Amino acid sequence: MHLLVLFLLSLLMMVAAVVVSAFVDVSTPKGGGSWWPWLSWQALSQVLMFAVPSLVVAWMYYRDEQRQFLRLDFCGRRWLLALAGVVAMLLLVPLTDWLTTWNDAFHLPQALAPVEESLRHAGEVSQGTLEGMMREVDPWASLFFVALVPAVCEELFFRAGMQNLLQKWFGNVHAAVWVTAAVFSLAHFEVFAFLPRFLLGGLLGYLYVGGGSLVVNAVAHFVNNAIVVVAYRLASSQGLDFDPAAPLTIGWEVTLACSVAAVFLFVVTFGKRLKKNRT
Repeated sequence: MHLLVLFLLSLLMMVAAVVVSAFVDVSTPKGGGSWWPWLSWQALSQVLMFAVPSLVVAWMYYRDEQRQFLRLDFCGRRWLLALAGVVAMLLLVPLTDWLTTWNDAFHLPQALAPVEESLRHAGEVSQGTLEGMMREVDPWASLFFVALVPAVCEELFFRAGMQNLLQKWFGNVHAAVWVTAAVFSLAHFEVFAFLPRFLLGGLLGYLYVGGGSLVVNAVAHFVNNAIVVVAYRLASSQGLDFDPAAPLTIGWEVTLACSVAAVFLFVVTFGKRLKKNRT
């Protein structure tokens, strides 16, 4: 019931956002216009669709234990765990890049060729919008709107909200983590980037459980987004000769070694905490 309420609230907020957009010009700027209306709208949409439903459900059903349910623990040790989570995430970058290449090479059946073309075009448009925004907007504003706001809002909804409720429903932390990771990836509407985002969602889910605090996974999510922002900024403003969207060309030996190191770091740092906080 609680999970249904969470999704209904998110759907309601999405409809409200669409209705408001019909009366306010939130399109991407053309001819050197201001990006602020578009950025503000993106941030507001994140807050309405993800943060608000999670906080409302916590307030409705877990009022006396709201802080515990959302795992809003900001003590110093959690920030150290967040740092370990970030390192583990960075070690998985070669594997993520390999999955990105493999996923992008996937093709739908010939009968669905028009659908694939439409999906790839939508992805290119979204990528172009992001690139244009990060070339023209102040880097600190980009970090706030593109990295911080989505990280906090999405982690509130997917991990503190959906994963928490699924864990209570399934009675199994692993099922809750990976089902949430799948929905998290699908919610970005990028079929040809499903696998790398699915892996990221799984890591964030385990960081949330093993870290025992929203801080741990939200910081890792923020750093993941911030790396993208910084890479695009360097490529555009410094004239560096590299494509931020292109996967790294790293051999399988390095990819395997980094992946094993990431798993080892996670088990050593979060193994016991994962068992303790999985209920």
